[in-house]
Amino acid sequence: MNVPAVVSSYDHQFVPYNIILAGTEQTSCLGDLLLNAQVVCWSETLLERLGETRSLLFLHWEVEEHNVHPYANQNTISEESTMTLPRVTEPIIHQYSSDESFERGREYYRHGAVLSLVQRGQVLHASVQGSDVLPYRVQCAFHPDGTVSATCTCPYDWGGWCKHIVATCLATIQEPERIEGRPALEELLSGLDRKRLRTLVLTLAERHPTLTDVIEQFVGEPQSPRTRPASPQQAQVDGKAIRHRVRSILHSLDRMRSSDAYWHVSGVVKEVRQVLEQGWTLLQADEGRSALTLLDALTEAYLADWTILDDSDGEPSGFFRELGPAWTEALLSADLSPRERKAWAQRLETWQRAVDDYGVEEVFVAAQQAAREGWNDQGLQGVVQATPTDVGSWERGTAFKGLTDARLHVLERRGRFSEYLALAQATRHHDAYVSMLVRLRRTQQAAAYGREHLETTQEVLLLARALSDRGEREQGLQIAEHGLTLQGPKGALAKWLREESASMGQMTQALAAAEVAFREELSLANYLRVAELAGTRWPELRVKLLDDARHAPSYLPQGQIEVFLHEGLIDDAITAVEPHGTSTLLQRVVEAARLSRPQWVIQTCKRQAEQIMDEGKAHDYRAAAKWLTNVRAAYQVMGREVEWNRYLAGLLEQHRRKYKLVPMLEALH
Repeated sequence: MNVPAVVSSYDHQFVPYNIILAGTEQTSCLGDLLLNAQVVCWSETLLERLGETRSLLFLHWEVEEHNVHPYANQNTISEESTMTLPRVTEPIIHQYSSDESFERGREYYRHGAVLSLVQRGQVLHASVQGSDVLPYRVQCAFHPDGTVSATCTCPYDWGGWCKHIVATCLATIQEPERIEGRPALEELLSGLDRKRLRTLVLTLAERHPTLTDVIEQFVGEPQSPRTRPASPQQAQVDGKAIRHRVRSILHSLDRMRSSDAYWHVSGVVKEVRQVLEQGWTLLQADEGRSALTLLDALTEAYLADWTILDDSDGEPSGFFRELGPAWTEALLSADLSPRERKAWAQRLETWQRAVDDYGVEEVFVAAQQAAREGWNDQGLQGVVQATPTDVGSWERGTAFKGLTDARLHVLERRGRFSEYLALAQATRHHDAYVSMLVRLRRTQQAAAYGREHLETTQEVLLLARALSDRGEREQGLQIAEHGLTLQGPKGALAKWLREESASMGQMTQALAAAEVAFREELSLANYLRVAELAGTRWPELRVKLLDDARHAPSYLPQGQIEVFLHEGLIDDAITAVEPHGTSTLLQRVVEAARLSRPQWVIQTCKRQAEQIMDEGKAHDYRAAAKWLTNVRAAYQVMGREVEWNRYLAGLLEQHRRKYKLVPMLEALH
């Protein structure tokens, strides 16, 4: 039987990689399987993605250690492999990272954490020592348009570049001589014949048994989504040690007064969260049973003592909402007997009743359902066994969104992309569906589906970015432009489309998106960006945008005021600030209006100061004195110092008993 198949796997932080094999017949031996397989394409992305996977960390370095590549007996490297990388500057690094990540990355670089730098074409690979035993792998891709995309195998997910990426980029600036030029993987593998390719795959599969499963499951018969080959060695988790660790963390504030302990509750929850992260690490390695052992110990210990923490800010109780998804995914990742599933469901139900008393509702509902059903629900089986184009709406899938999310994660982690697509489509997880299509390089299908089904601008923005990152920038622009026709907030999407269009020279589209961005998010930055893009049309558009700003409803008119003050439109700024302006905004307008509208300044600042003084708000007397300073300055502009002195004398007489205020008033003479 000749069954073409796409062998795929992935790391959850990265895009998939593919090997396309045409199997001539099923065999039980991997060597025979490869011998009977005709290689159609070996994607360079395979080894890159495997190299970024934590369990196969140094895989693509091993390729060069074997005499299976075309450079085994050569001393030359192509010019392409040693191309000069675009210059990266510290301001660019700062643009992609938070202040904290930048400073931490600088410390990492200074302490020598960047262990190696390898350039392959326009991609830089680095090994950076972090808090884990094995170093983290960083990859920076330098695109022709001057942008940089970077990934790291660390768990950081707070937005922007992590400290390891920052350290890597700083190393390229300070020590460019350390960068070792090597051929790109596509070039490295281009000379492999069928025999050498078979030798390479067998060698890597011998070193990394999980590769055998990846190849076998697609060349051989498909397996059920709920099953996976047994890991050669299950991770061992000491439940007793986990319980002791969690109890120690929770009781670390016992010796503090409650008023002091309050300020440390967030840190305690953060430490417990680090224990939970170990569970997610086990799940990423598909160690479902080990993850259950850890989660059981963690949940039991936390549930026993969490109430000793001050829950005024909701952090201790909120941690249960982080536990729920981990439990759901762990139960779907472990091969459990019906008796085990029933026991876990009962245990979760007991825990849910315990936290219900504290208003922490439904945190374990999806996990309970996962324990009861696993992968055995008939509706689910009908969905994942069908082809994506044949499935309809599976009503049960929408009832437990958390359960469906967890199932999608497991399917993705195990490389079950067809089942993933079927489930995502059936349960109307449109954003997950199109994201997976893009990862599988089915970009036209993703774009067409997105236009028809995506309902929010946030979903459209995610798809547009994904398409652009895949090199389908024109499709990204088209889907983003479509997104601006949808209901809902459009600011983030419009700004992305504005910058992406401008970088591609699509100035008409960039200008149109810039106008939308300004109307959605009135700010001086967005106003000035329209001015930059408008060119000769700016006088016309300036009038239009200012009119939009005058009529825009806003309960925080900071953007309008900044624009009006930039343009010197004091009356418009006064009109905007009076109904809803904060004290800070009012002060800015007062300072700008002092020379041209002194009478308004006098009336406004008197009103602010007198309210504070009349109500006896002693802690705000300094603010009152500051308002009065503006009153004095405005009187001076108008040449009415005598009137000011009379007004000040009246204030001193009226408030003579307020001993904290009187010295401040006297200082205004």
